[in-house]
Amino acid sequence: MVRVVVRRLLQLVVTLLGLTVLVFVWLRSLPGGPVEALLGERATPEKRAVLRRALGYDESIWVQYGKFMKRLLTGDLGASTTKGDAVLDVIGRAFPATIELSIAAMLFAVALGIPLGYFAARNHGRLIDNLIVIGTLVGVAVPVFFRGYVL
Repeated sequence: MVRVVVRRLLQLVVTLLGLTVLVFVWLRSLPGGPVEALLGERATPEKRAVLRRALGYDESIWVQYGKFMKRLLTGDLGASTTKGDAVLDVIGRAFPATIELSIAAMLFAVALGIPLGYFAARNHGRLIDNLIVIGTLVGVAVPVFFRGYVL
């Protein structure tokens, strides 16, 4: 039992490390780079150079990744580009609404899914069973934003 837990924790560490590498690479592979994404295409070369120095993009990739990991491990996720607030504060303000929405979605799924599953099982192979299965498959396959617009 202990070996399984230790093995899973090691897998978690490797997975999280791989995830940090992917996020780091993704942020640097934005079209035109992060500086262009923040300033826009009409920024002057002087502004680009100042922002590159301020963000540390003039240093080696290993130093940048080390600083990225240090900030991540200390909980410093930087400032929001839209409001300027700390990212953790923005996440903290949105977290209660996220939990509320998650609970409501689970209650909706259980309240609708269990009766429909029972009804489909009771009528296995009949038209109503096939309609329920098709309806659930379409519900899963249709993108969420489109489903929200239709509903």
